[in-house]
Amino acid sequence: MITKKQRLFLVSNMYPSTENVRYGIFVKNFEAAVTDYFAVEKIVLTKKYSFLSKLLGYLKLYFQIIQLYFKCEKNDLVYVHFPLHVAPALLPLWWLNRKVILNFHGSDLIFNSPFKKVLSLFLIPGLKKSTIVLPSNYYKEKLLEEFNISPSSLYVYPSGGINSKVFFPNRNVEHSSFVIGFVSNFIEGKGWRIFLDALRKIKEENKLSNFEIIMVGDGPDKQEIQNSLETLGVNFEIISNISQQELAAIYNRMDVFVFPTYREEESLGLVGLEAMACGIPVIASKMGGPMGYIVDNENGLFFEKKDSEMLKEKIIFYHSLSKIQKDQFSRNAIIAAQKYDSKTVNKKLVTFLKSL
Repeated sequence: MITKKQRLFLVSNMYPSTENVRYGIFVKNFEAAVTDYFAVEKIVLTKKYSFLSKLLGYLKLYFQIIQLYFKCEKNDLVYVHFPLHVAPALLPLWWLNRKVILNFHGSDLIFNSPFKKVLSLFLIPGLKKSTIVLPSNYYKEKLLEEFNISPSSLYVYPSGGINSKVFFPNRNVEHSSFVIGFVSNFIEGKGWRIFLDALRKIKEENKLSNFEIIMVGDGPDKQEIQNSLETLGVNFEIISNISQQELAAIYNRMDVFVFPTYREEESLGLVGLEAMACGIPVIASKMGGPMGYIVDNENGLFFEKKDSEMLKEKIIFYHSLSKIQKDQFSRNAIIAAQKYDSKTVNKKLVTFLKSL
């Protein structure tokens, strides 16, 4: 006799598409993690650009959530990524005492605009009626500080973890130049300007004789980044919209990965873990999720947020290390990333969801 799978309705306003393969990739990773154990039905929104397409996309998303009021049964799970943006539509599910799991990723717990503050009025009452999933212990503590919620209702799940079959050391070609990498959305808060300011100082002060820059990402600041790199006078690449396999190959071309974010909502920083899984040490701003997996002077280095001078010094310091020291950093990075292996974290998540 075949046992019928428990239904799981996956709700998210971020989901990858062929045009934007990394947009909401952690949502797709979650889907892949649970699809063998649950009958997954997606209610998702891919990236939209114009105001009209966003409006129509959200209207469709809300309409599909409303349909859950009639089809979602008591034993079904409603798993919501970025719940702030759909909070008004979730209210009846809470009233009906359905099993709602809210997976916060960072920005959806920072109510830093009038619109978000309005949405929070719908979200906050539902926090105590939901199971809450967070990407790091850092963000778990942040939520407990902000809201009167029982710790027993919280679960830490690092956004799908790291696929060790994709992200692993595979450095086929040694190169003479020192390659410095950056992977992120091209927006101000991710610290790209701090990154380029530090590299400009290194160039002007002639601190490194031969270095290259690889920046992977896309976003509204891409052209400004392009212009800044062209004036820097060093070899560089800007790469956008690539697969996980292609990204892993790029990490393996780097000597060090720089993660200069200063966003308060940087809840995990999956790109830092991806780099470390490939054996690439990380130089990160001292804040947020990276503080949970980087150990200063062991598998990476910290600098104070927005401090391009300190970042410059950390890059120079790492470059000056001996090969033996750098190899030790690399080994420590791999060991730290193994704790976030996708098979391990996903197995634990499935067990947790089955217990609800």
